[in-house]
This record gives sequence, C-alpha cells and structure tokens, in this order.
Amino acid sequence: MSFHSMNKLLVLIVLLQSLSFVAQVSIKGIAVNPGSRFQIGMKTDYISNEEVILEETISDSLGRFNFSVDLKNIEKLFIKNGNLIGYLYAQPKGKYYIEFSNSGFSKFGSENEVELVFIQLDTLDINYKILTFEHWLDQSLNILYPLKEKNSGEFLNQVKKFRSAVNDIYKAENNLFFLDYVKYTLGMNIEELQDFASPSEIDKFNFYLEDIPIKWRNDKFFGFVSNFYDKYFYQQSLEKRQEFMHLIEIGNVKPLLNILEHDDLIGSAQLAEVMCIYMLSDLYFDRVIPRNTILNFLYNFSKLEIDSEITSVAQRLFNKLNVLDAGDKLPLYTLKNTELTQLGGKPIYIQFFNPSNKKCIAELAAMKKLYKNYGAYIHFLTIYEEQSSYSKLENTYLDQITWNKASAEANHPIWKDLDVSGFPYYVYVLPNQIIANINTLSPSPNGKYETIEKTLFEYKRLIAGEE
Repeated sequence: MSFHSMNKLLVLIVLLQSLSFVAQVSIKGIAVNPGSRFQIGMKTDYISNEEVILEETISDSLGRFNFSVDLKNIEKLFIKNGNLIGYLYAQPKGKYYIEFSNSGFSKFGSENEVELVFIQLDTLDINYKILTFEHWLDQSLNILYPLKEKNSGEFLNQVKKFRSAVNDIYKAENNLFFLDYVKYTLGMNIEELQDFASPSEIDKFNFYLEDIPIKWRNDKFFGFVSNFYDKYFYQQSLEKRQEFMHLIEIGNVKPLLNILEHDDLIGSAQLAEVMCIYMLSDLYFDRVIPRNTILNFLYNFSKLEIDSEITSVAQRLFNKLNVLDAGDKLPLYTLKNTELTQLGGKPIYIQFFNPSNKKCIAELAAMKKLYKNYGAYIHFLTIYEEQSSYSKLENTYLDQITWNKASAEANHPIWKDLDVSGFPYYVYVLPNQIIANINTLSPSPNGKYETIEKTLFEYKRLIAGEE
C-alpha cells in the first residue's frame, strides 16, 4: 500500500471513529397550528442558560413537523413554537412521536411552558424512566406533605421508607444520567422537606458534591448546586464579603477562586469555579457591585488558561449580561423602513412584536389607544423579526400598526443589546436617546394594575401643560 493510500485510510478510520460517537435522534410531532414555525434546541450550559437552535421547520397543512438532530449523549432539548416551549430528554438513536399543545400551563420567563405528550414511548427510553419516577415522586410528596404537620415521627419514618424504596427499585439501573437525575431531584425535594430532621449542610455536601465531577449536561445537578449555594455571598462574614468585593473590583480571579476552593462546603477547584460564576451572577442581578465591574471580572475569568468548560461559560455569561441598561444611550441602529435618527426630540416607546403571539395581538388595541392619545408627543415604534414571508393572518395584524414599524433580521444586534428574550417586550427611551427602562411597562395592566400610560401622560402634561 502506498503512503498516499495509507494516509487516506487513516483519515477514513478517524472519520468513522468520530461518527461512531454521534447518533441521530428522530422527533416527529403534531400540533394544532399548521404552517407554523417550530424550533428545536438546547442550552449550551445550565449557568449562563444560553440557548442554541439546532434546527427549525414549518409544520405542514395537518400541523405535522419533523426534526433530526445528532447527539453524542443524553441531552435536554426544547421545542419552541412562538412563545410556547416544551421540553424533552433525548438519547442517541431515540425515536420520538409527540403532540405539542397550543396552551401553556406555567410561566417560564416570557414563554409559556407546555407539556409534550409522548406517543408509543419506549419503556427503556430516558423520558419513560423520568416520567415514571416523577409520577411516583409526586404521589409520595402528596402523602408526605400532610403527614409532616400531623405526625412528625411517622413522617420521618415514611421518608426513610421512600428513600429505601428508591434505592431498591433502581439498584440495577445502569443509566448514569438517570441515576444522577434521581439523586439530585431527591436532593432538591426530599432533603428540604424534612426541615428539623434534614441532614446538615456538611452531610449534604459530602453525599451530593464532595469529589463529584461537574455534570455539565445534567440540569438537575445544576438545580441542586444552585439551591445548595443560594445567596452564598450573603452567608459569609463581613470580612470575607469585603475581601470578595475587593478582588472582584480589581478583577483578580485566581485569588478569589483559591478562597472558594478552601471553603469546607466547596473543596475542589472545579466546584469553586462554578460557584464563582453563580456568585457573580447573583451580585449582578442584585446590583451590589457596579455592572461594569462584574463584566470586567467575567471577562478576565473567560481568559484564564485552565482546561475547563467554565471559561466558555464565563464568556457566554459575559455576552449575556453585556447588554444595554437604563442610563445607556440607545445606539442609532439601522432598521428596515426606519432610521432611529429620524425619531429624535421626543421619547420613544418601542414595542417588540410577534404577529403570531397571542399576547402581542391582544395588546394591539391598547397600543392603538395610546398612539391616538399620545402620538403627537411620543414616538411609537414597533419592531418585528424580518422573515421571508408571513401568513395572511399575520400580515393582517402587522397592517393594523399605523405608527412607525420596522423589521430586523434575527441576528440584528438590537435583539441581544436590549435583551429581548420574548414577546411582547417594551423599551422606553428619553428624548435625548438615553434608555429610561428596559423591559418596561406594557399598554396592558400588570399584576399591580400598572401600565405605561401614566409615564406617557406625565410627559404629555409636561410638554402640553395639561392638567
């Protein structure tokens, strides 16, 4: 065999070896809305929670849609349709037949979570195992909760029996992902349920986290970690908090990681790295430390030369948090049909709109009323995603917008810069182009019966001198 032929053979062997670790997953679904866009994706990690879309498709005239994705390991996937989202776990070579509901049963940020109905689910599939366990857990918790108040001794006895039954049922289980799912789900539910008889923090750490590798693709592991270290910064002594803040302010990452690693409830470099990112995220949203200080520290963290997934997580969290905020100047974006430079001299009330979103459609009437009453004093601007085509019904809703409207491609920076994570979404900008509020009040009342109208009325009164 010639050197050239041998080289080609080696390349083929390497290619086949790499493909052997990847297996295709088939997902076939049906929904009530034909001709609608469906997306399937996953989270890159469970700290930054950045989402990546793997594939998208349009349902046919009967509402059917299909996906084929390649997976190396069991992954938690999501399927989106407008502001509806459903979750499933998928294992390599899995074949899934699902029904996608058109009504959400719980609020997930700006999206309504729906329950996916599986059809002919294999009893060996990860979803069958998880759904069976979750049903058993729900039934057990329904029995344990009332017992906790009535008879604490019997309550503790039943908790022990339940734990023993779980161990017996799954002692022959060899799916490590599922075993971790069970372990950390119990850690978030049963341990916290016990209150006075709950294991100590050090006991929980020893069982759930000590000498355990970071389980990057298991969402329940990160759910437990997040709960276990909840508000970690505020549980430290004043002296230690001041030391943390000093190191964050000067952007010195390694000394902070070293302090965390030597905490008795952390104990490893890998867990210290994860904990540090969680703590920074908490401090960012609690506004304890200036935003730019946190961003600078995250940037330094992302540049560490360590062999770990965590630097990528730090970079993704940096990208996620590095968005515009109240007090920042609105960039002069170029949008199709509208130039922001043309909207000077007045406040701007920006609506991010999806013509297939029921809440967006429902708020059109309220937007029309606001525009009629305040359009002479306030610039109204509706921004929607540019697509190759919209349905006849969707175009009907877009045509109802008689004020300034503009489309922006899905990769336009305005979506990320203004942190538009769902629809409808509103931003209020002052006459000097300074952002007053991100994710501000909508035209419709919130839970406190607040709307944006008071803000618009006060500005009109200031300009027009009305009482």
